[in-house]
Amino acid sequence: MGTRSKIGILRRDGSVDHIYCHWDGYPEHNGSILFNEYNNINKMNQLIKNGDMSVLCEHIFPDPNKPHSFGATDEKQDDVCIFYNRERNEDWKHTCPRTSKNLDRFKIDCKNSDCEYAYLYDENNQNWLFSPIPWSKESDMDFTSLKYELESNNFEVDDSLKEDYIIFDGIELMKDSDYYEFMDCYNSDSDAYFEIKKMFDEKKFDDYINGLNSYKEETDDLDLKDRMTVNIAEVKDYFKLDPELEV
Repeated sequence: MGTRSKIGILRRDGSVDHIYCHWDGYPEHNGSILFNEYNNINKMNQLIKNGDMSVLCEHIFPDPNKPHSFGATDEKQDDVCIFYNRERNEDWKHTCPRTSKNLDRFKIDCKNSDCEYAYLYDENNQNWLFSPIPWSKESDMDFTSLKYELESNNFEVDDSLKEDYIIFDGIELMKDSDYYEFMDCYNSDSDAYFEIKKMFDEKKFDDYINGLNSYKEETDDLDLKDRMTVNIAEVKDYFKLDPELEV
């Protein structure tokens, strides 16, 4: 039997989009991975978009040049999530993300499930919440800080900027700026992810920054321009580039 969990996003309007995860739902495993590797709304949106999962791992997308399936161990890529629809070809209508209209309804949905823990990324406050799911439907669920839960039990906590966060934010920035141009350049979000990661691996930071600047020049949306400026600054900070570097 797995240690089952609910993983969701508490949206700004109060609704909750959520999925099921079968294995290792206790805080020291799934809780630690979520806090340390999914502390970013765009990466979380990508996770939820894939629906119910068997195993939560650090990475969402498998390398397209290597096998990744639910089968033998040698067919699984290390640290890559296993989703029921993507890796097991299970019916999407039974494995797709679900939406609870508010937090109270989400609590009811949790208690009606066979899950033992629930994790919520609060889109408003950009922090992780956690609650055990009681067996008794009459008992309440009290969501508290996942960071506090991990720290109080001496589990690993790392809320620093991650390369993945920069990449997923960049993908959303390009789509928000010109979705059709984005789709002309990339076949999918996964394709964009690995193209950007390749740029970073090969230290072609100027290619990424120049590309984002071209989107920036084409939009009149001031908020979008500001978000792009932040993303470029994060690239320079994360990879320890000269902050005054002009590309």
